Amino acid sequence: MAVIEAIATTYLEADAASVTFSSIPATYEHLQVRISAKATAPLSDSAIIATFNSDTGANYSYHYMKASSSTASAASATGSNSMVWFRIPAATVPATDYSAMVVDILDYANTSKNTTVLFANGGPTSMTTPLYFGSQLWDATAAVASIQMSTPSGDEFMRGSEFTLYGLNSS
Repeated sequence: MAVIEAIATTYLEADAASVTFSSIPATYEHLQVRISAKATAPLSDSAIIATFNSDTGANYSYHYMKASSSTASAASATGSNSMVWFRIPAATVPATDYSAMVVDILDYANTSKNTTVLFANGGPTSMTTPLYFGSQLWDATAAVASIQMSTPSGDEFMRGSEFTLYGLNSS
């Protein structure tokens, strides 16, 4: 039976430019980040940009699929300077519209291989593209000790956004 334990939660009482989980213990097999968020973007959806251990080098790769009510598409990239954990709604959507996201960080403490990330993101129908899922790679063998999340272009996470970090073990 899998064991899941909450490590830390950040609930925003005010808008914030970033959220960071630091000093992550290397005592779990995997990590999971669960997010309910919205951005201060004035006109359209925003994204969550994430880095591990403050690494902003060209060490991230990804592929993803996205879907809306009428279209589906896919994309990939290598050599990115961060991970994109995809779309969250903007301030212009109804006040109750937040995006939900689950991000699995596999074997985060294993220093014999690169870190793989799986994500699923669903948002309200008010978003341009309300569904994303895919995977990412951090091309480094260091254990993940910190996770920093922010939004691009000067947007901020809106008050009421919540981020929870969990540790997972298989027994």
